[in-house]
Amino acid sequence: MNGKPFYINGINAYWMMYMASDPSTQLMVTSAFQQASKYKMNVARTWGFSDGGDRPLQISPGSYNENMFKGLDCVISEAKKYGVYLILSLVNNYEAFGGRKQYVQWAREQGQSLSSDDDFYSNVVVKGFYKNHVKAILTRINTITNIAYKDDPTIFAWELINEPRCQSDVSGALLQVCSI
Repeated sequence: MNGKPFYINGINAYWMMYMASDPSTQLMVTSAFQQASKYKMNVARTWGFSDGGDRPLQISPGSYNENMFKGLDCVISEAKKYGVYLILSLVNNYEAFGGRKQYVQWAREQGQSLSSDDDFYSNVVVKGFYKNHVKAILTRINTITNIAYKDDPTIFAWELINEPRCQSDVSGALLQVCSI
């Protein structure tokens, strides 16, 4: 990084945004970053999504819960404070926290005839919902740091989808086309 070798030693903590959005559990996030820093961990992977369901970030396509977004703002700010970079995952492959299934359901509710959750990778409406979510995340101005997420050096990488799978195309070709 910046012309020097960068060795990753990190944690996976999907729950950070969720906990940071609630003042009674926000200190768990600070504590996790304090401990990570103490043990020389420099990267944390966490969710930048929660689609539909209980305490969502994205309530419906393009409609966001500001309290949850402020939780994510807090996660990024605390990571920076403790010298920990972030990998933000942008959607879940699995049903937990909404994921592909929720995007497909939203499209069905708008009249799309979809046969499986794998339509996440090919249906133009579903892909539009996802692309709009990515844009909302990238262009978000952090309410604590006043930095757009896309410009924040604390965010080391973006994970397009957590543990992608496409059972209707085990060759992986559809996944490859979708990511281009």
